[in-house]
Amino acid sequence: MDAELEQFRRYSYKQSRIPALDALEVFVPTGQENDDVIKEVTSRTGSSRWFPVSGGHRVLILYEGGGYDSRRFTLIKGAWDHEHCTRCRDQIKPMTLCWVTEIVPCIILCEECHRLIISPDAA
Repeated sequence: MDAELEQFRRYSYKQSRIPALDALEVFVPTGQENDDVIKEVTSRTGSSRWFPVSGGHRVLILYEGGGYDSRRFTLIKGAWDHEHCTRCRDQIKPMTLCWVTEIVPCIILCEECHRLIISPDAA
C-alpha cells in the first residue's frame, strides 16, 4: 500500500466548507524577510502567502483577530480566498465541499483526494 495514502488514512475527516477569510496585507522589501514584526503576526496563525513584486514581496497573513499596526498592515476582508489540498496541493475555492481533520495543524483534502483515501481499492 502506498505510504502516503496510509498516512492520510490514519485520520478521521469531516465535511467542511471553508469561507473566504480576512487577511492582513503588508509589503516586505527585499532583504527584510526576517522582520520580527512580520514573524510575530504570522506566528498567530502560522499561515502566510508571499507574492513576489518589484522590490520585495506582497504578503498576506491569515487574520483571526488581535492587534496589528494599522500604519504597516492593511486588513483586507475575504483576501484569504482559497485553501490548498494537503495531498495534491490543488486550490480549494471558498465554500467548496472539502474534508478536514480536527488535529492541528488541520489536514484539508479536496473531494477527489478524500475519495481516494476512503477507497479500499486504492493502493
